[in-house]
Amino acid sequence: MSAAVITRAAMAAAVDEIVAGAQHVSINEERLQSLAQSVQDYFRHRPVSDLDGNAVNPAEAPVVNDRDTLQYFLMRRAQSFVIWRWTGQTQPAVEAFDCQVNGVLYTGERAVNACIMRAVNEGVPLLDPSYLSSMTMADVEHVYRDERGGPPTYQLLDRRLAKFREVGQVLSDRYDGHMANLLEAADGQLFRSDGNGSIQALVREFPQCYGDYPFAKLAVTLMTALYNRRDLDIPTTNEYMRLTRIDDPENLFGPTDYYIPMFLMRWGVFDLSDEFNAHLAERTLIDQDSDIEREFRACTLHVFDRVRELAGVSMAELDIEFWYQGAFRCRPCSPADPDPVPCPHRSGCLAWNQDRRRMDLGWPLVYTPFY
Repeated sequence: MSAAVITRAAMAAAVDEIVAGAQHVSINEERLQSLAQSVQDYFRHRPVSDLDGNAVNPAEAPVVNDRDTLQYFLMRRAQSFVIWRWTGQTQPAVEAFDCQVNGVLYTGERAVNACIMRAVNEGVPLLDPSYLSSMTMADVEHVYRDERGGPPTYQLLDRRLAKFREVGQVLSDRYDGHMANLLEAADGQLFRSDGNGSIQALVREFPQCYGDYPFAKLAVTLMTALYNRRDLDIPTTNEYMRLTRIDDPENLFGPTDYYIPMFLMRWGVFDLSDEFNAHLAERTLIDQDSDIEREFRACTLHVFDRVRELAGVSMAELDIEFWYQGAFRCRPCSPADPDPVPCPHRSGCLAWNQDRRRMDLGWPLVYTPFY
């Protein structure tokens, strides 16, 4: 794919075409507007997110913003995919990945954070491109080891190894060994006419890690994560502030994973075909790049754009809220729980209040390297 093809307009057109022809997902406009109102009301009185605390926990992330932080998150974000595993049971058939690290049991994205930070703190040179490009499967298994014993349960270790290696190789070959040089060329732009915007470069130069056209989920979340860290109360260099600025925020778009579509389905924004419903009810795999997968991802992007427009919040803020809602509120939510997880959007949730069948549907299961 040439740099000329990777433009915001081309990506948006590709997504719009999928939405227009979708057979397995339809968007309920009335429910979408209701969700936008709920989001707007919530953001007026929003408390500090738990994510802020995790972001400054040295067991889960660097507690400084500098050149090493840029390198760290390029490597780290590429590992954020298929953060779930099979249980070998009927109910539940799947569960979020968890791992015991330094005596603490972490779940989901936090478990991945803890594994990577443990390795860094142990002196594993995960910021060194020469080490990354020469990693072995034994190295990856060491990174993701569970102190409870047994082999790592983080799925698709072969793809994780390939991603570590690609980050190291591309940094060495194209960017003089450092993520900072990619961001220097981007100069604050996600998309540039010369093709060197940060998202363009990530999608083009790191095809195994970030080449998720036209959705670019991991590339988008990498850039928003680096940007959002600017607001944390931690030491931050002037160079970090300069390299992580986003001068074209209008070109941001939402991330398309598996927890956010589950939230949109439960809220009633998504109505699904019988085939898609069966996949979610029976916890069966959906093929990567199938019509179902491309449709729920494209429709998720459409909802992000519409809610941003209607609620008047930034895409970076909406990104965090929708992901947190799906991962930490919808995923553990059960009507049978006598003490359900606190949820600011429950009063308008279609699944909770009216259509309990939607509560029985899981998240979309796809073996993909991109979410």
